[in-house]
Amino acid sequence: MADTLPEGTDQIIPGATSTRDRLKDEAADLRDRATSKASEFKSQASDKAMDFAAQGKAHASGALDEVARMIGQTAGTIDEKLGGTYGDYARRAADAVSGAAGTLRDKDVDELFEDARDLVRRSPAVAIGAAAAAGFVIARIIKAGSDALDAKTVTKAARKAPSKSRAKPKSASDA
Repeated sequence: MADTLPEGTDQIIPGATSTRDRLKDEAADLRDRATSKASEFKSQASDKAMDFAAQGKAHASGALDEVARMIGQTAGTIDEKLGGTYGDYARRAADAVSGAAGTLRDKDVDELFEDARDLVRRSPAVAIGAAAAAGFVIARIIKAGSDALDAKTVTKAARKAPSKSRAKPKSASDA
């Protein structure tokens, strides 16, 4: 408490300073609770992001395994049609894709993020090119899915709508 009174004041009103102190305490408590909630939400968001990244990692490694299997299966056909040299290329490609899938599967998400950061630091041009290529592939996949959906919608609409070619031709007796 202050020993001197504000100018123009000759006495302290009982309870005035306790109200101010109480409001300060309540404001500090609200600030602490808001900080705690923000930290909790940040933690939850981080956990969700890590879960999604782990799911994406599992899906990507599974897809790479499937691509490696398909390449390996076609190596025999390539041997027959193009020669053993090209079949060997296909087998090496299948092994490389399979190795990439294994590496992806074996590393945890934090290690993968750190590897990506290191790649961007070492070779920003490669990272930009890879991002552009990934964007192009994703755009093509979305466009292909959209085109397939449009074709499916048109086919359903054609089945539901009556066709003029199915209508019976009018004969002279109908007129």
